[in-house]
Parts: sequence; structure tokens; C-alpha cells
Amino acid sequence: MRSLILFLLLLPTVVGAQAIQFKNLKLDDAFQKAKKENKDVFITVYTTYCESCNMMQEEIFNEKKVGSYYNQNYVSLLIDADSKEGKKLVNEYKLHDYPSFLFIDQNNQPLHLFVGNMSENDFMKSTKEAKDPNQQLYTLKKKVNKNSSIQELSEYIYVTYKASMDDPELLSAFLTNIKHDHIELKTIWFALREATVHNGLHSEALTYVIKHAREIEKQYGVKEIIQTINGAAKVSMKPFVEKKDTKGWQELMAYLEKELGRQGQTLNCAYNPTYYLNIKDFNTAYNKMEQGVEILKDRDQEVRAYLYRNWAWNIYNYYDETEKVKTGLKWINEAIAVHPTCMNLETKAGLLFKDKNYKEAKIIAQQAVQLEKKEKVHAMLAHNILQELESIE
Repeated sequence: MRSLILFLLLLPTVVGAQAIQFKNLKLDDAFQKAKKENKDVFITVYTTYCESCNMMQEEIFNEKKVGSYYNQNYVSLLIDADSKEGKKLVNEYKLHDYPSFLFIDQNNQPLHLFVGNMSENDFMKSTKEAKDPNQQLYTLKKKVNKNSSIQELSEYIYVTYKASMDDPELLSAFLTNIKHDHIELKTIWFALREATVHNGLHSEALTYVIKHAREIEKQYGVKEIIQTINGAAKVSMKPFVEKKDTKGWQELMAYLEKELGRQGQTLNCAYNPTYYLNIKDFNTAYNKMEQGVEILKDRDQEVRAYLYRNWAWNIYNYYDETEKVKTGLKWINEAIAVHPTCMNLETKAGLLFKDKNYKEAKIIAQQAVQLEKKEKVHAMLAHNILQELESIE
């Protein structure tokens, strides 16, 4: 019994030791401690209203691998952006996205910064950059200029935009100096991708990606391009949705079409329905999807398949009318003909369920579930449909 009590008393200490040990210290005291222990200082700048901050603290910072690395290499602090010390850091380092992860050496010289919610693997990958002078944001900032090599420019652009910061002058120099064969280098593509997502649809970086889409697709696949443009669209769309600024949104769509021609028209088809769904104008959103089908009928089947799947998913989520559900089924069947993936199959199962075609919905949902492990995804909708069907049967 005595041993059990001792074990229970020690348990919180043992478990806590696996997490990052954040110190309750003032900044000056943290640097003194770092010098004494020959470590650097790691600061997480957070806000009390930031869900991503809570997620990182509750999940990622408690992982054994993460805690072990940080406790060995850093004196770690958690600082509220709205506190006195937090405001000083925000002003000094121009922080505006949270959580912000700031790395400073023991002599109070900034080394690196990255931001945002991420997986454990991505967090540790970004963490390792903080120890590499060739990848440290503030180290690169001191030495890279518009006459630097394309490799140095790419490394700087990558970490700058990953930290949600801007440098239009060096981004322009980077884009100007990319040659045809440079896109084969992952560092070039990673930098271009980060800059594109950060700057949104109305940007020089996005224009470059669209105009060189074939080379990028050949090297990295169409999924990389789609995810990059989706990220840029999300950034651009947010302020228009928040203000319900339809006029401003349509001006952006017109700019894309004028600047990029048919490719800009394709982007219109891709993102117009999403905008109208976000502002709850469901009739216009549906009309935009139907217009997109007509506009894209002679376009690349890969592009059509991707958009048909998105639109079919929209039908499942937002519409109940029988005619629209059947239209959604037509779209998803065309997508499945090109890509019989788990995601496409479960979308079809959802539409069949809405159409009360329960027998076929069950068959398609089971097919989606069978593809889960192979594609490393979770067919949540397919599982839900199968559970619903069990209760009906």
C-alpha cells in the first residue's frame, strides 16, 4: 500500500516531465537561466481566445518526444500576447498570427520564428530549422538580399512566409530568378507554395503558380497545386465573407479572369460557389455550380473531376431538393469515373442516402470503408451512413 501511494504521488511529476516544462520567469531571468544552462530561449506567444493555441498546448506540447527535445535544448516560456511582456514582443517582432513560436539565443539575439497550428511531425520539423543557420529566419534576414543566389532566396522566402511575414521586394526577386529547371528543387517549390498561400489569389506568386502549373504538376502532382491554390483562396475569401462584400469578391474574380484567361475562369468556377455558400446565398451558389459545369465541359478531366466532387459534396451538405440531389449524383459519378477514391465514394453514398436509395448507399459506403487503410484516410461519412442504415433496418 505504501508503495502504491508513493507511486500515485509521483505520477503527476513523471507525466509532467514528458511535456514541455514552461518556466514562470520574466524574460531577463529566462536569459540568465539560459546562459547558466547553455541553452537558448523558446517562447510561445499565445492569446486566450486562440483555439489553435489551446490545441498546441493540450496536445503537441504534451508529447514525450516534443517535451524531451525542448527541455534538453531550451528554457521555455508561455507569454500572453496581451500581457506587458507579450505586447513588447508583439511590437518588436511584428507578431500577428497565433500561436507564434519564437526562438532567441541566450544573448537575446533572435534566431527563428514560425506560427500556427500543426501536427507533431510538422512542429518538430520546424523546430529543427531553429538550430540550422541556413534555415533560421532572422539569420537569413541579415544576409540575404535581392542579389543572393536562388537557393538563398528560396530558403529566406520559405521561412519568411511560413512565419506569416512579408517581404515583397525579395519575393519579386525570387520569382524573377526562378528558371525552368529550378522548379525541380523542393526548396524552390516549398518557398513558392508558402508565398502563394500567404498572399492569396491577388498575388504575383499565385500568377506564377498558375502560369507554370504544368511543370509543377509534372514534378509534384496536381494535388499539390490544388492544395496551394485552395490555401490562397481561403486567405483571400475570408475578409469578403466577413463583410459580405460581394462586389469586392466579384472584382477579384474579374481580375483573375482578366489576368489569367481560361485559367482564371477555372478559378472563378472553383471558388464562386464557396463564397456564396459562406454568405448563405444558396440559390446563387447552386447557379454558380451549374454555370461551372457548362463552362468546364471541354476542360481537363482531372480539373472537372475535382470540381464535380466539390460541388457534389456541397449538394450533400446544403441542399435537400430531390432534383438537386440527383444532379449531385450525376456530378459525383463523373468524378468517380476519373478518381474512384474513398472520398468520392462516400460522397456518393451520402447523396444516395439523401435520395433514400438505401440499398445502393450501403454498398457504396462499404466500398469507401474498404479503401480507408489503403488511402490512409477516415471515411467518417461512410461509417455514419452505415450506422444510420443499421438503425433503419
